[in-house]
Amino acid sequence: KSYTIDSPMELEEADSAALDNDSTLELQQLQSLGSEIMHKYANSDGSKIDFNIGKFPIQKIESEQHKIMHDRAAGVGPLEAPEAAPAVDAHSMKSSAVEDAVAAEIAAAKLTASVGAPTPEPVAATSAPMAGWAAHDPTGRQIRKIPFQRVQISGDVDCHMQGVFSDEDVGSACECLMVAMRLRRRYMLSANQGFCSTAARYMDRATTAAASAAHGDGADYWEKLQQHQQHQQHSADNQDSHPYDHPPETDPLSTANLPPTLPIKFAMVDGVATFQVADGQSPPAELTAALEAASAASVSRDTFLRDHNTMVALISNGPLKSFTFRRLTYLQSKYQLHSLLNEFRESAEQKSVPHRDFYNIRKVDNHIHGSSAMNQKHLLRFIKRSLKSHSDRKVYVDRSGRQMSLAEIFEEMKITAYDLNIDMLDVHADRNTFQRFDKFNSKYNPLGQNHLREVFLKTDNYIQGEFFADIIKEVMNEINESKYQQAELRLSIYGRSRSEWDNLAKWAVKHKVYSENVRWLIQIPRLFDVYNSKRQLANFEEFLANLFLPMMEATADPEGHPELFAFLKYVVALDSVDDESKPETLAFDAASPMPGDWTDATNPPYMYYLYYMYANLATLNHLRKARGLQPITLRPHCGEAGPVHHLVTAFLLADNISHGLLLRKAPALQYLYYLCQIPMAMSPLSNNSLFLSYNRSPLPEFLAKGLRVTLSTDDPLMFHFTREPLMEEYSIAAQVWKLTNTDMCELARNSVLMSGFSHEVKQHWLGPAYQREGPLGNDIKRTNVPNVRLAYRYENLIGELSLVAGAYAHVRQQLLHRSRSQSTAQQHQ
Repeated sequence: KSYTIDSPMELEEADSAALDNDSTLELQQLQSLGSEIMHKYANSDGSKIDFNIGKFPIQKIESEQHKIMHDRAAGVGPLEAPEAAPAVDAHSMKSSAVEDAVAAEIAAAKLTASVGAPTPEPVAATSAPMAGWAAHDPTGRQIRKIPFQRVQISGDVDCHMQGVFSDEDVGSACECLMVAMRLRRRYMLSANQGFCSTAARYMDRATTAAASAAHGDGADYWEKLQQHQQHQQHSADNQDSHPYDHPPETDPLSTANLPPTLPIKFAMVDGVATFQVADGQSPPAELTAALEAASAASVSRDTFLRDHNTMVALISNGPLKSFTFRRLTYLQSKYQLHSLLNEFRESAEQKSVPHRDFYNIRKVDNHIHGSSAMNQKHLLRFIKRSLKSHSDRKVYVDRSGRQMSLAEIFEEMKITAYDLNIDMLDVHADRNTFQRFDKFNSKYNPLGQNHLREVFLKTDNYIQGEFFADIIKEVMNEINESKYQQAELRLSIYGRSRSEWDNLAKWAVKHKVYSENVRWLIQIPRLFDVYNSKRQLANFEEFLANLFLPMMEATADPEGHPELFAFLKYVVALDSVDDESKPETLAFDAASPMPGDWTDATNPPYMYYLYYMYANLATLNHLRKARGLQPITLRPHCGEAGPVHHLVTAFLLADNISHGLLLRKAPALQYLYYLCQIPMAMSPLSNNSLFLSYNRSPLPEFLAKGLRVTLSTDDPLMFHFTREPLMEEYSIAAQVWKLTNTDMCELARNSVLMSGFSHEVKQHWLGPAYQREGPLGNDIKRTNVPNVRLAYRYENLIGELSLVAGAYAHVRQQLLHRSRSQSTAQQHQ
């Protein structure tokens, strides 16, 4: 049966009907739309075009509003949705030569600051940005191939076209959100950290559309971007070349075959490490590029303070708080409907996958401290075993200089190995530690004795950390036996001397403390005031130099620091730790002293610590990039307690965070963390003993809304009972919050994505295409996450980004129109 349709554009859509395989409307449904639609589907000259109704892709015309959007789509030009980035990591998009060129073009195309970056006028007076963004997303059409019951809001498109863009508050709120996302993106790329590629696409499209109003249509930009994406897609390895298990490394801590030394000298300038070519040396090309990149990408202290103040003002904006609260409530409510409609479909999709289930998918414990990685029974058995087998060994030197054996230590306490039990060990958190971080810290001391902690849980003691290495290797063996559990253990560097790094690396190499399922994070306690009061540090710059110069020297001169160079290959991030609830008596502002002048015994504020850690990491990562080494990211404890502005600092500077509880009190920040898909490792059992009872944890709400969260253990020694603390964390969460198997697999997949394991390892665990956006990057045979769930998450994310970017473009369009009108009026005068 033949009918007439619109212009050749409709024929082109009909030929690509394979993009949408949903059931088409029957003839009776088409006729019921009325004669008006039949009249519209004709050529401009009035002639009719025969067309087979079986191929007519109008299945999405479910209401009058959808029909309006469909009719308007043909007239939308510059604001159509950008092509998807098929091979760019959804979180770990790194800067590249192509991206740098693209960014430069965008920057060159921007309008003056007074006008901003306005968008072109619409093609027709009735056209609205949202229609184009929603109707021309090829990735969206591919996602719609995945069959599940979608929740569609009737009239939503018309509402966006007529209501949202006429609401000045909403337009202002979306403009604030775009400003915040641009700030984070700049900081992430400056330090070679990750930024959500989906958000980057929509931000680029809004900016490019505005730029094209004054400087053309940006065709060169999109051509370069498309070529870059095609190159990445074609260079992806074949699925068969990535078995489920990655090949083991041979002698990973080897100090042989080290790369040559770079002719570099280092210096601290206003608290930030810098490097330059040594006198009389000829620098290699990669070093020259690293120097130029480090110089161009550096973020000055004044710039950071200005950006931070901007962010604080943004999250306090009333219209923005109202808008983000409504959107977050909408996302949570929509998830409840999705679960109600698709829970059984998701379960059926999981059941169809052979062999794979929650027990044998990869799960990474992203937040676990090395000195408390074992459970209390494990530590008790280790102490008893050591007391029996090494009772006469000298293991400790007291303050008087007397060397003491294990037997002598326990004799002084009048305790035998037989007397020891769990209750006497007293390392488990209880109700008395709630809101008492000082009591919690004392739990690190077995039997309440600090010297037992030094003997068994330190790397730099009299026996050079031998006992601690043995117990960590036992923990690693348990992780290896489970096969599908991985961990990112935290070790401490205090910054009291430059030898700490070399001593830690020698400890790891000497005792062969390594597992292919474990990576290291280095935690830096914020204890400068303590060290300064004991005259161990003269100023804060000395503290920073002790932290970062050894890493840079080892990167530039591996032969001078062979153990440290080998060890740093498995260090993936730095963490900042301490009690966030401590009051900060000093604020970080323009009047704050430089690190070299900070000699006061008062501790610097959280923001001060994080900025200088970030600034030094940015320099280090440019040097590591020149060496072909993996960047070291910033992953601090943040949002567990204390003021909300800590989360603002982390939003600008951190790759991801641990905890994030305070986001529940800041809807604007929470929505920004959602739009940018910033990962968070949450530890509800830990929070239950310290700051927030389990039933009040925001994790299930965050998961429902679509924030990228995962579960972690924090301190198994204090909070867990079993040999598999991560499984214990998942099992309790599943029981209390009634999580489905899909929920737990999604949390596990998030843990791998946010981890510091290499790209090659993630390809084995998640699939070779894991960097592609949405369900296109999912391999259910490896992750056990249904495509239905990831399609739902992705559709929601691009919907929210489309709304924000479309409203932002509309605001900029109005500014441009106003500016042109004023200019025209002035010319006539």
